[in-house]
Amino acid sequence: MRDRPNTALLEWAAILTVLAALGVLILQIVAHSRVRAQLQAGMIIADIPVGGLTAEEAGVLLSRVYAAPVELHYREEVFLLDPTAISFRLDLESMLSRADTFRSETSFWRGFWEYLWNRPGQLVSVPIEVEYSSVQLEAYLENVAVRYDAPPTAPIGDPDSLGFVAGLPGYTLDLDSSMAVIDMALRVPSNRRVALTISEGVTIAPTLETVGDLVNNYIAEVGFDGVLSLVVVDLETGEESAINPDVAYAGMSIMKIPILVSTYRAWSIEPFEHTLKVISEMIELSGNVSANILLWDLGEEDRLLGAGIVTADMLALGLNNTFMAGYYDQETPPAVIETAANLREDINTAPDPYMQTTPADIAALLTMLYQCASNGGGAFEVVFPDKLTPSECTLMLDILKRNRLGSLLEAGVAEGTPVAHKHGFGEGDTIGDAGVVFSPGNDYVIAIYTWHPVALEWVAVSPIIANVSRIVYNYFNPPQ
Repeated sequence: MRDRPNTALLEWAAILTVLAALGVLILQIVAHSRVRAQLQAGMIIADIPVGGLTAEEAGVLLSRVYAAPVELHYREEVFLLDPTAISFRLDLESMLSRADTFRSETSFWRGFWEYLWNRPGQLVSVPIEVEYSSVQLEAYLENVAVRYDAPPTAPIGDPDSLGFVAGLPGYTLDLDSSMAVIDMALRVPSNRRVALTISEGVTIAPTLETVGDLVNNYIAEVGFDGVLSLVVVDLETGEESAINPDVAYAGMSIMKIPILVSTYRAWSIEPFEHTLKVISEMIELSGNVSANILLWDLGEEDRLLGAGIVTADMLALGLNNTFMAGYYDQETPPAVIETAANLREDINTAPDPYMQTTPADIAALLTMLYQCASNGGGAFEVVFPDKLTPSECTLMLDILKRNRLGSLLEAGVAEGTPVAHKHGFGEGDTIGDAGVVFSPGNDYVIAIYTWHPVALEWVAVSPIIANVSRIVYNYFNPPQ
């Protein structure tokens, strides 16, 4: 009979092996439980890897990273925005809660199996949740704008070139765009640098007010100690600029413009050839006899009555400072006519009692004439309906264009520029010129009058009027 083998040792070895395996399993379960209490591997919150950290440790890390200031660049200036200055706050509770949801959605034993095989955790990303005060950020940026914005500077006149020096375009902070890029920088953990959005300004163009300033500076520089008046009308926009516009001046030959308008207004038939010749002589040759002939026709063989008709026409058009109390070279004393302009006490040019006007009135009349020629509208159509046609107004401007003096207004414009104008010389103390300039840049009305209490010397004053004309021309026609 054979002896049975002794298996006790094997049995105990097996038991010990099982117990050891159970021990290892229990240790692994305990270890996995500890890992499971932490944020899973592959967990990213607000773009920061936090796998293997506890919720408390992750919160500390997130707070520290997002507390870093945002570096702001305003052109060459650099400064730091402290998030606390705009009440910046991470919503840690919400983000960590969402992260825990991802952990709890995976079963314990499945996670344990992955743990045993040392497999990496599933990549999970929790987006940032943040809040801050947009009101405080806007106020912060407004303060930045106050300190660093450079508004455009206005152009200035150059008395040497009789032109204009362009201002600087400047630059300003674009508030809305800058807030948007800062918002993005606040939501990332690194590279928290922002180039604030800067709007480059546009160069401010000269205005008619700039023209007036340059003229005043020029007059002061040349030392003219008389009275100078200037009225400029932009015929495209209607904008005006004026220096002493409502001063009463002697009418001189410039009053031949009102005579021209009244003559055409009075006609009901096409003028005779000899009448057109008289008109041409009145404007081109500045003939006083020709002007008196037209007054004689207007007054039905009474020059004084004709002068009264011109005055009435001007009053009807609202030109209350323009009158003819007599005709040219009249020897008998005229009736005294008082106007707001000749009753001024601050400026008195001792205007001719026979005929007077103001730069403002003549500029207004020329503007009406241009409007009539352009579209048949304007004051002429309202005050004198069906009396002055666009073709007649165009013809009047063409007649005024034939007054070629070569100086005064004409000397201030580019060669070949049409100028429909009439000039005038007083009794040694007044010189003026008024007309419509048809320039490449824009059409405009310009009226310039000068007066001196002692005497005006042509050689001294004519260049001044020409240069003032050049300043205005350069405004409408800036060099390219």
